[in-house]
Amino acid sequence: MKTKQLLLSTCALILLATLSTIARADPVILTLPTSVVVQAGSSVGVIGTLENQGVPAFNISSWNINLSDPLLTYDDTGLFGSPAVLNALETFGPTNFFDVFADAALAPGNYVGTLTIMDATRNLDVTRTFLITVTPGGTQVVPEPASMILLVSGVGGLLLSSRRRHL
Repeated sequence: MKTKQLLLSTCALILLATLSTIARADPVILTLPTSVVVQAGSSVGVIGTLENQGVPAFNISSWNINLSDPLLTYDDTGLFGSPAVLNALETFGPTNFFDVFADAALAPGNYVGTLTIMDATRNLDVTRTFLITVTPGGTQVVPEPASMILLVSGVGGLLLSSRRRHL
């Protein structure tokens, strides 16, 4: 009798553990980096993962990327490689979801980005926000010391030459 109760208790425990993962309210998890760093005038790839940890399937209907400054743009070509349907316990990624481009005129600082992936069939949206840190772009052109010496000697030579002509 005790063996039967032990087996039933074990089966009930396994069933509850399995059902608790399936019965989660939002079994779809979108993972993005908390922040990315990009230099003004260049781009950075944003790598992410989309995971369906339960049933039913997640139908990737569309997505939306919002960036907090109009001088930040994106190329979402990587998301076009996503599956149309993410079945239970399936994962897409880690892969480059999209690239963020920072215009050269963008001031250094912190900006916010948001990615939302939508399932129109289930009316479910999965959203993640990330920080975009823009650093100063390009390098300042500083002439080397030898160039400065040549420039000064050339200008000095021109001044002496023009002065001798006037005498």
